[in-house]
Amino acid sequence: MSEAQNNQDERNLKAEHSEGVNSDRDRENLESSQKNSGSETETAVDSETAGDKKTDKEMEETAAVEPVVLTNEEIIDLKKKAEERDSFLDQLLRTRAEFMNYQKRMHKENESTAQFAIQNLILDLFPELDNFDRALKLADNSKDFDKLVEGIKLIKDQLFKVLGKYGVKSMETVGKAFDPNLHEAVMEEENNELPHHTITDELQKGFLLKERVIRPSKVKVSKRTIEEEETEDV
Repeated sequence: MSEAQNNQDERNLKAEHSEGVNSDRDRENLESSQKNSGSETETAVDSETAGDKKTDKEMEETAAVEPVVLTNEEIIDLKKKAEERDSFLDQLLRTRAEFMNYQKRMHKENESTAQFAIQNLILDLFPELDNFDRALKLADNSKDFDKLVEGIKLIKDQLFKVLGKYGVKSMETVGKAFDPNLHEAVMEEENNELPHHTITDELQKGFLLKERVIRPSKVKVSKRTIEEEETEDV
């Protein structure tokens, strides 16, 4: 190979190396330029956002400082509403006080009614007590036992009439079936001639007050023997 050819090859290599270096520099410069551009853009956005926030804060502070100015009509309307509110509150307090007084008055009236509810009944019983006194005096003077018994029976009938006036009546028991809602069985006697638990005797009279049991009757009831019940089952 000639010397001229070698020199040409060296020049070509230097030129290629120079172009590669320049390309690398251009690429670095481009990347650096893009980064700087992005940073400038972000800085600009941040600045705008900060400006907006600052503007909103300034507006809020300005709005808080500015006083609210009412017209004469608005002031008159507010005063009118305040007077109406005070009037309604006063009426509410008065109504509450009246209702509490009404409750106290009704409580006292109920207590009084409960205490004197039997006053009329007692007044109606006084004549019968007077009849007892007359019957006892008559028995002492005459020593007639039959007249005493007759007088007591008469007084008893009068007493039941007084009780009937107030809705009290006695219950019929003997010969009727035992009812735990009306009767209280205190004794049993064996009796195969009557149905089981038929009332055979009344030991204490029971009473109803307007269909409500105020005292159950104490009674004696029949009881069928076991042998009799087994015979009937067969």
